[in-house]
Amino acid sequence: MKICLFGGAFDPLHKEHIRLIERAKEVLKVDKVLLMPSYNPPHKNSLATPYEHRVKMLELYAQDSSGVFIDETEKSLNLEKSYAYIVLEKIREKYPKEELYYVIGSDSLIKFESWAKPEKVAKLVKIRVARRALSHDVEGYCAKLNALYEGADFQYAFDAEEESSSELKLDLELKRYDRLEGRVYPKILDYIKKNNLYSRHASIIERLKSELSERLFDHSVRTAEYCVKNAWMVGESFDRAFLAGLLHDCAKERAPLKALQDYPTNSPSVAHQYDGAEVAFKEYGVTDKDVLDAIRYHTTARPDFSPLGKLLYLADKLESGRSYDHIDALRKEVTEDFNKGFVSVLNHGVSYLNAKGVEYDVLTLEAYKWYN
Repeated sequence: MKICLFGGAFDPLHKEHIRLIERAKEVLKVDKVLLMPSYNPPHKNSLATPYEHRVKMLELYAQDSSGVFIDETEKSLNLEKSYAYIVLEKIREKYPKEELYYVIGSDSLIKFESWAKPEKVAKLVKIRVARRALSHDVEGYCAKLNALYEGADFQYAFDAEEESSSELKLDLELKRYDRLEGRVYPKILDYIKKNNLYSRHASIIERLKSELSERLFDHSVRTAEYCVKNAWMVGESFDRAFLAGLLHDCAKERAPLKALQDYPTNSPSVAHQYDGAEVAFKEYGVTDKDVLDAIRYHTTARPDFSPLGKLLYLADKLESGRSYDHIDALRKEVTEDFNKGFVSVLNHGVSYLNAKGVEYDVLTLEAYKWYN
């Protein structure tokens, strides 16, 4: 018997998961597909939907899909951190004679050598790879790993399409259910609505929407979208990226909290970034220091800025509603090299202010010197 193994948070199961499952059935000719929801993954830094809900959503799909089953081995182990080699050892014990195919994305393939005990994983299962980006040399990496690990069987299987769980979560948090048609299995979407899942930040969203003008709220949402979409480039979680983006301008339409001379800036238009950090902390309950720091300097940037701070700075300048000369080139540069792109956007801002004869903030000048 041939069995295909898919592991993941499945938070939530979406159309690309389903497409990959169906492609695995077709290409690998397997008799059974096991979906293995993560319980305590070692690499996740975002708050996951409770395990029981994630399993129930998988069951709603599996009930309608021939040959698809849920395997809760990872939960049964109840480890503080569950690593693939531990889970796969138990799966192999369950199926000692079956051919086991473990499907991973090419983004995981290129990091395989950094996994816990990769040599064990390579011996336990045949690994089939879904290419997530055309730039990934899947065949080359497979050949390298086949030579590196005794008994290894790495092979390219099929291409994957892009569907970000983080972007789905953003639409779910914002209750933009119309955008989820065709992206989330209908029964799962109904379950999400019925159980009010992905509403961790509902009170913040409702309050912010009531306090900002429609124009500024829309900009804040687009900034959060950019942060969430690109959080992977700096290893950030959904929640931190989402909150930083959504709340960065929470004080922009308010009167300054202090007299201008009491702010560490020489620009009246910059005061809102400092007030924003205060309001986010005192009124919106944000306690994460990195999120607050990103908000505090999102307009000016600063020397030695955190990755989250750089991400928010870029999001504020490059979100989809922005339009100015060279913005598309800047967006492209960020996707190709995040840090280089950050410096280019910073330099572009300084050049723009120079051209207009506008005095820029002292922190912007310090950041400009630091990064150049």
